[in-house]
Amino acid sequence: MTYYIPDRTCPRKPLKQNNTEQKEFEWAQVQGVPCKLIKEDGDTVTLHSFTSDFGQNFRILKHEFQEQFTKADMHGDIIHTPAYPSGLHVSEFDKRKDANELIAKVLKFIEDETLRNKLKQTAVSQGCTHTAGITDYFKVKSGEKVLGPLENFGDAVFNRTKRHAPPIPNEYTHDEFKQTKGFPAPIGIRTKDFCLPSEMIKGVTELLVQMARFENTDLKFQDFVKSLGIEIPDGHHCCKWCGKSVDASKCASKYKSATNYIELCHRDPNGMFSAENVYWGHGDCNRRQGGYTEHDRIDDVVGLAAQDPTFRAELLRKLGL
Repeated sequence: MTYYIPDRTCPRKPLKQNNTEQKEFEWAQVQGVPCKLIKEDGDTVTLHSFTSDFGQNFRILKHEFQEQFTKADMHGDIIHTPAYPSGLHVSEFDKRKDANELIAKVLKFIEDETLRNKLKQTAVSQGCTHTAGITDYFKVKSGEKVLGPLENFGDAVFNRTKRHAPPIPNEYTHDEFKQTKGFPAPIGIRTKDFCLPSEMIKGVTELLVQMARFENTDLKFQDFVKSLGIEIPDGHHCCKWCGKSVDASKCASKYKSATNYIELCHRDPNGMFSAENVYWGHGDCNRRQGGYTEHDRIDDVVGLAAQDPTFRAELLRKLGL
């Protein structure tokens, strides 16, 4: 299999199963994202992007292909591209389907609205209200929409897309974005949202194990998790913020409620989606943590204890020190 790297993000019309183009454009071609060469046919080239749905291809004219794509530099099965600084193993293309199928099976089994919607969040990045839409993209490119010299139009971040889209460094600036060949088309997602399909599978698997270990969890759910070939350790799953168990019988609550009993929590809110960073915790604990890491909050406690001898003594007593 041969892979090519596009030098810009560009809207393309994905192909239907009958090999004709869909009516609407999508961000099928993304800057720096590897594309499989499916076939060359006369004056057209058919490609499949890593950020497209599994099996969804797009077709471009050969002169566009020659202008916008370069053959990928590979080291064994690793594709090298600046969009993925650590490289991209070719197996990640197939693991997209495995990740999607796992999430689909889980969503089909789970009935609770809150848990369903939170699990859906595992597959997509956060939104971005400043991202240019495809209509505005064409207006800018055609000159119909003229941008002022100081106008910060668009954003490098996609407004919700797959978590395996390229991670954009936190220090990346809008001026750098304006220099991209596809501007104002987005080029990736926030680093904290990034997760390769293989890591997605690990993260979702860990969440399933935790759910199977909730206090008062349904035995049918445990059997379901075991049917996926996942082992369930003994004991109850506990919130990593307070150390107390999470009770399945209290999980039912309205999605997006300000008082949800359960939340999908992150030990480091700015860290990537991974089995080590995400967990099911209490909604109250999540609200106490806010947007800070566990270590941030520990530093707060240390600072308070250093200034208050009474509090310090009480803290040491509770810790058994």
